[in-house]
Amino acid sequence: MGLEPADTIITSVKLVEVNTGSILENTSILVKNSRVAGIIRDTSIDKYRGQYTRVIDGKGSYLLPGFIDLHLHVESSMLDPVGFSVIALKHGTTTIVADPHEVVNVLGLSGFEIFAKAAGRTPLKILLEIPSCVPPTSPEKGLETSPSSFTIRDIEYASNIANVIGLGEVMDYASVLECSSEVFEKIKTAYNHDLIVNGHAPLLKPEELNAYISAGIISDHESTELVEAYEKAWRGMYLYIREGSAWRDLEKLVDVVKRTACRLCVLVSDDVSVLDLFEQGHMDRVVNRAIELGVDPVKAIQLVTINPALRLHLEDHIGLVAPGRLADIVLTERLERIEPRTVLANGEVVYYEGSLVKSIDSESYPEFALNTVKVKPELVEELKIAPRVSGNRDVVRVNIIEAEPGSAFTKHTVDELLVSSGRILPDPERDIIYIGVLNRHTDKGYYSVGFVKNLKLRVGAVAQTIAHDTHNIVFAGVSESDIKTAVKRLIELQGGIVVVDRGCVLGELQLKLAGLMSTEKPEVVYEKYKALVKSLRDHGSVFENVFMTLSIISLPVIPELRITDRGLVDVKNSRIIPVVAE
Repeated sequence: MGLEPADTIITSVKLVEVNTGSILENTSILVKNSRVAGIIRDTSIDKYRGQYTRVIDGKGSYLLPGFIDLHLHVESSMLDPVGFSVIALKHGTTTIVADPHEVVNVLGLSGFEIFAKAAGRTPLKILLEIPSCVPPTSPEKGLETSPSSFTIRDIEYASNIANVIGLGEVMDYASVLECSSEVFEKIKTAYNHDLIVNGHAPLLKPEELNAYISAGIISDHESTELVEAYEKAWRGMYLYIREGSAWRDLEKLVDVVKRTACRLCVLVSDDVSVLDLFEQGHMDRVVNRAIELGVDPVKAIQLVTINPALRLHLEDHIGLVAPGRLADIVLTERLERIEPRTVLANGEVVYYEGSLVKSIDSESYPEFALNTVKVKPELVEELKIAPRVSGNRDVVRVNIIEAEPGSAFTKHTVDELLVSSGRILPDPERDIIYIGVLNRHTDKGYYSVGFVKNLKLRVGAVAQTIAHDTHNIVFAGVSESDIKTAVKRLIELQGGIVVVDRGCVLGELQLKLAGLMSTEKPEVVYEKYKALVKSLRDHGSVFENVFMTLSIISLPVIPELRITDRGLVDVKNSRIIPVVAE
């Protein structure tokens, strides 16, 4: 109406109107008190301009809604919520739905509160999901030793914390199919608090899907094959198509988006490394990948704007640039390849022409959250890295975890390995090396060792405290002494990643916050992580995102074979199996 001047006016833009899929030429956007006050077309802006109105000349750029990442674990970036927000905003992401079950697995309810407090300090809207599976499997199954649990009482309490939007991915799908009263009670509690419920249903058969969805879980981000995606979409599941750092499913699933309306489709990142954030971006990277694969640019944008907003029931506030909605805005010169140059969040200019113009203060954390590695260094020397076998055998058949590049899944394979003095030996020539998990949350020394194939690791050892979801110490390598050196250094650092070869530490990254995240500035973490990756490549390692792949080898809810501090886990049958094949 022009009764009051706008705070900000963005002129001369092409508005990507995601509700109808239209592009509105020669448009101006009015912003007042954090929200869009109007869309002006082909008329003068003079009556909306006041003495203090900021006018941004769009210069014919495309103006898009801010991007929404509907499923993300911030901890996987190795940045804390504040550091993550600085980089995500630069790349046009203005809202994320974070499931902080990584930090909660380490620190319990206190971890959720710490994360929520930090999340509230940023211009990035960090909506929270309450972890549903901490630990990720039922303790009665005995598949791993967990330091924390998140009970129904905790869920009730967390439901009243600001910005909580849902119940995080229900990973223990086996318990859902078994009609576990505890899991059902968690889902019921979420619905009683008007929370959405996020799913995790890899490779379920159609009849299993029917049961899983009927339990009230109507979304999933674990589809890796086209047929699987269609089975879920046909049953009314929100299809979260994942394009993260280590597991990238978009190319296999893009047909769903290109050939159907798929109103319940969105794009998500799930887990993204600090390296990819700096070098490729966040949701802009995901949208650009969809466009490269032949998705219409406007449709690709809808998958990260209005579609996720509708899933959250927040289309009155986010997901489109329209009167009354929050002014979350991205300016880009091209649609064929989106490169955000100016970003507004909640009506404030955060990035202008690629430069950060709004200060975002760092967060301080309690001491207990910065000292979470409890295992003693002297215990490490007692570890028996090579699995033992009785009898006078020269060769044994061994159960092996086979990693799949670009996938969260592993294969369960069986192969022969040599035995020397009762010790089963790795075979680096065939890329079969040691893999193990050591419980870091106590000083009791729980650990197990097995073999992994296809990591393409060419150094003596890698060890890290990022090991989904209970985040014990996971290690891999060919040298027993290098493995012990790496683990002992991790203890000194109180968490992080260490690379060792021939007794020398080639690289390290300290992650003191719960052993998962750094409290340093994002650019510092990026440079250190880049140096860590370089140390691997310089020694011939070629597996992209090896640290992220290693981190998920201990997660006993994704098929087929995993390893925890209790031993090798046959995921399908929810049981521990021996290293030596029967």
